[in-house]
Amino acid sequence: MNLIRLEELVWRYRRLVSVFIVVIIVQFFELMLLHYKYNIFTGGFLQPFWYQALSERAEFILLSLWFDIVFFGFFALAWFFFIDRLSKHGVYIYYIFTAFSILIMGGWLGFKFKVLSYFNDTVNFLILQNLGGGSIKDAFLYASNEITLFVIFIFIVIALFIASFQYLKRFNYIKSFPLNARQQSNLRWFLIICLVITPIMTLFVLNNEKLRFGLQKKTSFYVISHVLDKLSDFDFDGYGSFTFPRDKEVFNENIYPGALDIPGNGIDEDGFLGDAIVSNSVIDTFTAITPKKGKHIVLIILESARADLLDQKINGNYVAPALRSIALSGTSIKQAYSHTGYTTTSLKAIFNRNLIGENDANLLSFLQQSGYQQSIISGQDESFGDVATRTGMKEEGGYYFDARTAIEDRTYVSKNSGSLRLSEERVVKQFKLRAAELDYLQPQFIYLNFQAAHFPYSHPKMTKRIIQDFIPRSEINIENKEWVEATYWNAIANADWAVGEVMNELKKYHVLQDTTVVILGDHGESLFDDGFLGHGHAVNDSQTKIPLIINDPNIDVHEAIGQVDVAEMAVRSALGLENKWVNQDKTVFQLVGSLNRPGLIAHVRNDGDRTVFDFRSEEVFFSADKVWKTYKEAVVDVQYKARIENLIRDWESLRWQARQAKPIKH
Repeated sequence: MNLIRLEELVWRYRRLVSVFIVVIIVQFFELMLLHYKYNIFTGGFLQPFWYQALSERAEFILLSLWFDIVFFGFFALAWFFFIDRLSKHGVYIYYIFTAFSILIMGGWLGFKFKVLSYFNDTVNFLILQNLGGGSIKDAFLYASNEITLFVIFIFIVIALFIASFQYLKRFNYIKSFPLNARQQSNLRWFLIICLVITPIMTLFVLNNEKLRFGLQKKTSFYVISHVLDKLSDFDFDGYGSFTFPRDKEVFNENIYPGALDIPGNGIDEDGFLGDAIVSNSVIDTFTAITPKKGKHIVLIILESARADLLDQKINGNYVAPALRSIALSGTSIKQAYSHTGYTTTSLKAIFNRNLIGENDANLLSFLQQSGYQQSIISGQDESFGDVATRTGMKEEGGYYFDARTAIEDRTYVSKNSGSLRLSEERVVKQFKLRAAELDYLQPQFIYLNFQAAHFPYSHPKMTKRIIQDFIPRSEINIENKEWVEATYWNAIANADWAVGEVMNELKKYHVLQDTTVVILGDHGESLFDDGFLGHGHAVNDSQTKIPLIINDPNIDVHEAIGQVDVAEMAVRSALGLENKWVNQDKTVFQLVGSLNRPGLIAHVRNDGDRTVFDFRSEEVFFSADKVWKTYKEAVVDVQYKARIENLIRDWESLRWQARQAKPIKH
């Protein structure tokens, strides 16, 4: 009798039951995954907030349930409205809604927590676009390379869903418990209550930084808050009142979070530190150097090279003996950093000496004025991200060779710019051919780019120098961290071999003693050290600290060095000029995203201490103290005030310089 009563109750409220089944299943798995990735209930390394007390956990879970119910409730309304118009009935109607909702959310959560488990919270389309060299097309291709296996899995699940649906459709289970007028009225009132309460609850969460930290990672809250935000964006500047940071003036399109703050106009467009200040012009000591002939210069860029490569051993042997030899007899700068963590922007920073685009006083233009012959030999396609054009690599009279030039020798089948790579042996071969043609009575500049350590850290033509087996791409995950590391270090060993061949060739022509050799990474690489894989999505030592090695022992460095400093350092060495870098107060500016729309910006000092500002939460991290502060707390804290002010002023100044050079698109 009780079973019959329960059956009647379930079927009478079948639509509500369908929603609750979806919510409970999604809630369980999403909370489990959130805890797995962020330790939200126990706390994690350098994590600012977590929910440990019973009351905190209950509040977080209940709010999470509310937003899931609203989220899936509106999907249910749309689905059943459509079904009613088609006069469809039967248990399979509810099965489709339940299974399809779980399938969609399961697919999204799988993508978010498995595929993107290599990365961290800062990954978004803009960052993928930057990793794709600025090309939207390449961004999709870059991302698609990582999700192929995931897509195959999803297709298998969909096939199983369709098969089960076809089977279930044979059993057209129907009960005569229609939705009566009272149920319809209750449903309407429930929706009205949702429409009124949900915006209030959203604002409540946004004003509570602890709740906001966790709920912003919930899909339902994220979607609902962004929909409400778009509806409240009355001035159409891209920001409303329901995301954080919120638009402080919803009827003024010129004021919004991250807006370009125009110095001296009395308006605080970006909401930080009042009106922007025109910074005092910094003397560019590079432009004071008189162009003239000096030693030959060989500039070698190593893809994804970590700063700790000189000390790394595998089976008791150093993975980079050639680089160690150069460092021991020359100079190895211990505090060298990339600015962005992206290949294309790093190369532009090295050659153009700034972070804002072209520069008339860049490295290649200086060398051309000095009478240097130029040779560009790269293992990647330097048109990727428009690097060749923006840095002047293809200027008339120079020698140019890259992966696009020798496309038939590529390591992979793809001809896409972001995928084109040449083996280290092929680049060395081309260098040797070019070296035999050069007139060493004229000063030579040679740029070499070795792609050995590019993800997935091996290619079909790569030599197994220190390991027996490369990790297959499909096996790259945190559980196989040691295998990933071994494969990566074998790639570095291949890059080291290539550097050794270059040095031997310079010795062969008796020009090594008259050559300044500069070797550095375009960025670092996380190998799950911090729980993530790759680069370009965090400002930490794994991803941004790089090797910088010069075969000149007469360089005095006691400050943090950024890639924008490398050109001047190389030229001073080649011309025999004083090469002292001893400003202890200097900081290197770093960012994730772009100058216009950054996710993170940071200053790193000579001691490795960082000040990191997160634009999404308006929180500041001080790495030495391992302390998180809200922006409002930091700007009034005597201990930290100057650091956050200097960081934001530096960002505002760079944006204004970029605006002066080229209009910024919003």
